[in-house]
Amino acid sequence: MPVSLRTLRSRRTLLLASLFALTLGCNPSEHPSSPETHSEEEEAGTIHGRVIADGKGVADARVRIKGTTISTRSDADGIFKIDAVANPQDPPTVTAAKKGFFIQGTVAETLPVVLELQSIPSVDYEAYKWTDPHPDETKDHNCGNCHLEIYEEWTSDAHAHSATNPRFLNLYDGTDWHGTPNVGWNLLEDYPEGAGVCNSCHAPSASLDELAVEDIRNIQGVAKEGVHCDFCHKVQDISTEAVGLAHGRFGMSLLRPDHGQLFFGPLDDVDRGDDVYSPLQSQSQYCASCHEGVIFGVHVYSTYSEWLESPARQKGLECQSCHMRPTGKMTNIAPNSGGINRDPHTLASHQFLRGDREQMLNDCLQVESDVEFMEEETEAEIRITTRNVGHRVPTGFIDRHLILVVEAFRADGTAVSNSDSELQLPERAGDSSGKAGKLYAKYAPDNGEPRPFWQLEQETIDTRLLPDHVEQQKFQFGSDVDSLRVRLLYRRFWQATADEKQWPENEIVVYDETFSRPTKSTSPQVSPESDPVD
Repeated sequence: MPVSLRTLRSRRTLLLASLFALTLGCNPSEHPSSPETHSEEEEAGTIHGRVIADGKGVADARVRIKGTTISTRSDADGIFKIDAVANPQDPPTVTAAKKGFFIQGTVAETLPVVLELQSIPSVDYEAYKWTDPHPDETKDHNCGNCHLEIYEEWTSDAHAHSATNPRFLNLYDGTDWHGTPNVGWNLLEDYPEGAGVCNSCHAPSASLDELAVEDIRNIQGVAKEGVHCDFCHKVQDISTEAVGLAHGRFGMSLLRPDHGQLFFGPLDDVDRGDDVYSPLQSQSQYCASCHEGVIFGVHVYSTYSEWLESPARQKGLECQSCHMRPTGKMTNIAPNSGGINRDPHTLASHQFLRGDREQMLNDCLQVESDVEFMEEETEAEIRITTRNVGHRVPTGFIDRHLILVVEAFRADGTAVSNSDSELQLPERAGDSSGKAGKLYAKYAPDNGEPRPFWQLEQETIDTRLLPDHVEQQKFQFGSDVDSLRVRLLYRRFWQATADEKQWPENEIVVYDETFSRPTKSTSPQVSPESDPVD
């Protein structure tokens, strides 16, 4: 016989009254308010029931009081019991989720609660029409209509512009920043048969007859929105058997419905009827297909394999731990469309670089300089510590790099050479070439002008910084040094390439500090013009 949750709470009140009477030496049986006898399953404040599918119990389903941390698992017969005493809702909504089923929920007005799961489709419907991410009042289902805050985070990130990023297209078709044709690096000219190689990551929702063959500039519709909301939430699985070789879409299993909707997501209590709980979306494996890639025989992208070997992985940290870390500000993912208020620390951010690239660099790099001005020489010891990062620095596109530059000057402003020729920057360092310092990059073993990755040999030199590592370098100069400047520069691309393409904002100053020789009456100090960034 169904039992109301409110009845159970009333019974708990009566039970407490009876216990109070016992403490006074009274006989509770003499009072009409004594509680009725009830089974263990009907214990006050506890919700019990069963999770079923096709009339049979579902084992190991995740059962939760919606919007809370109160959860349990169903047993081998689908039976569950969950404590709802701490829940503020009366009566609460109980949800159930399991791989292969849509999430289901119901208001626990009577007991036992029965949650009947529905299976997700078994076949991907290739003719599915992708949902547009942009807000549009004339279209009911556009993602931004309901999830505006998430949409705004996504639009500020590179994923939203992966098919239209100007620098990417300049490399792809040989234009410069202003659209001038035949300027510098040009994939289509050098490798015309590779025109579609970028599509599977940069425009993954393109049709199958466009992937791997079509010029990305000709792709239209929602696929032009790059890595968009609907695509990400249709990813059912990621293969790691050929990671780095099966790129982007070709390393993914999608599941699109032939009618209605279906969304995979990291929350297990979204019970609208078209959501499926997917722990994969909180795991680094989810990122592997696009962030690991051997292209034209060159290991261009290696972020996933770097994470596999990192201390971060050993600590149980995933890519999403940093790049989708909650901001602590968002409390409702669909505030005017049926969403519920949640703990903001449970809602992932969709701005994948916290703040911006400069902030991320300063979060993961600490630079310390010890400079000693002596009578016979000047010595600088530089320590760069990588922290809070699960891959090499920098990572991602092969041409990103860091340059440590150490410059010494006499009192009249003329430069003093470093005494160690092995610690001089190569030609590819651009305007820092020949100066004392070190290059942290992945590049061809020759010391000539940088070449695009599709022209490189498979063998490359990799001097990028390792995670959780201290890089220490010592530089020595003569005794006539009056001041010494230490800089750490991040560059998106090689300076020669950026200059030729006329790209703006190619460089970020991570660290910049100037040290001056003290007078005999003072101790070493940092000059007023120094500009520490870290």
